[in-house]
Amino acid sequence: MKTKIQHILIAISFLVVFASCNSVLDKDPLTEYTYDNFWNEPAQASAALSGAYFRLQSTLNTEFISYGEARADILEVTRPDNVTTLALQNNTLNPDLGLTDWTNFYRVIGQANLIIKNVQEMRAKGLYVNQDAEYNRVLGQALGLRALCYLYMVKVWGAVPLITEPVISNGDINAFKTPRTDSIQVYNQIVADLLRAQPLLPVSYSDARKTRATLTRGGIDAILTDYYMWRNDLDSALVTSARILGNSQYRLANLYDPAIDYLARPQVDIDNTEYAKMFIDGFGPESIFEMAFSFDEGTTSGLISLFGGGPGLAQYFAKSEFASKFLPTDLRVFANFKSDVQIFKMFPKGTFDRVTANDKNVILYRLADIMLMRAEALTLKGDRNGAWALLGKVRERVFGIASSTNNYNNDITGPTGLDAKAAFLALSVQEAHDVILEERQKELCFEGKRWFDLVRTGRVFTTKVTVNNTERPLVVNAENILFPINLNIIRQNPLIEQNNFYK
Repeated sequence: MKTKIQHILIAISFLVVFASCNSVLDKDPLTEYTYDNFWNEPAQASAALSGAYFRLQSTLNTEFISYGEARADILEVTRPDNVTTLALQNNTLNPDLGLTDWTNFYRVIGQANLIIKNVQEMRAKGLYVNQDAEYNRVLGQALGLRALCYLYMVKVWGAVPLITEPVISNGDINAFKTPRTDSIQVYNQIVADLLRAQPLLPVSYSDARKTRATLTRGGIDAILTDYYMWRNDLDSALVTSARILGNSQYRLANLYDPAIDYLARPQVDIDNTEYAKMFIDGFGPESIFEMAFSFDEGTTSGLISLFGGGPGLAQYFAKSEFASKFLPTDLRVFANFKSDVQIFKMFPKGTFDRVTANDKNVILYRLADIMLMRAEALTLKGDRNGAWALLGKVRERVFGIASSTNNYNNDITGPTGLDAKAAFLALSVQEAHDVILEERQKELCFEGKRWFDLVRTGRVFTTKVTVNNTERPLVVNAENILFPINLNIIRQNPLIEQNNFYK
């Protein structure tokens, strides 16, 4: 059921224009309005949409790692002075931590709700005459952003208040005493928004960077694939992932080059590959949807605070047991690490300015992610050859095509050679699924995917991690999977009930 809120607590009487925004966005992002004097022309709605993206940057800046990876089996905390990262690593979250506050998500949702309602009213008034494409673009992207936020929230907190009508209170839904909505109703809204948005959006935009940094038809299909895999709807995931694989906008970024022996060359040479540049520079051919940042235009992603630098600087290194999973010839080792465990996936391996380089884009969805989710679905549906073909393509990008002369990928004994294929085809369904999940772990490490993979497949209960020289399962109690809800939220709105594990 849609929660309809009809009161307006505040008629905000000022206009805030954030002049320093990424030029990928159409206009300076507007996030607050003089309501009576707004929504009078399409350009205003476009500026409001840019404001929604601006707020998404603040919501998932570094949090995409905290929600999607920090509690998994990949990262090691290097700075014991950070209470939040230690709580994530030890799975000892508490509702006092700022990370447990969902307010920023609702700021994006509130912005999207305003856009969805008002652009439809603007069209009814004739303000989008002969501008169908622009109307569809704004409405489709707003629907997609709302769905993306609710998908993150339901993964992190479970049931959340479902707000689909505008609230002019600067995103503060706690001003209304709104209880949590059953997660099934939230899921229904997510998929309804995405299915409505998908046909509204174009395959690409004239600006190539905008095609990667704002939602397109492929971006919606990526969120849908993620949603369907999370809900274990394999047939639907196969439909949406097939559309992405058939979309000419996306291809795997190049990594292996038979003319270069990266094992014998300085590590910094790897930064010249398309694969490395996808993370260092952004806007790569594989990217489906990423958040774009620019130091010159006043936005920074904060990734350097998580990964950039050695002990005392970076919050995280890679766990040594994870780093050891890579073969010595796996070129992702050179792209991901500056030392054995020092994470430099998003940064050049040589020297760089820690201030001006603190603007790396955050990739939320890319082609390899979708290919490996599709390989999972095919495996679980019994199409082992189809799954191997996709797994093989991801590996060939790393090791090259299998041949008798390829030192990285021998045609018999290499990662995609005849022995590996035969072994994969002989595995049980669960064992083959494990192989694909480990490939996802290596391919998508430090991109906020691993925790969600373990949760949706149930492997969060069987995966073990060593913390302080003690091995333990990631999760024992299923109720411990969800985040607590911040105490400030509950104080402001007593109708919000805390998740059971944290009561």
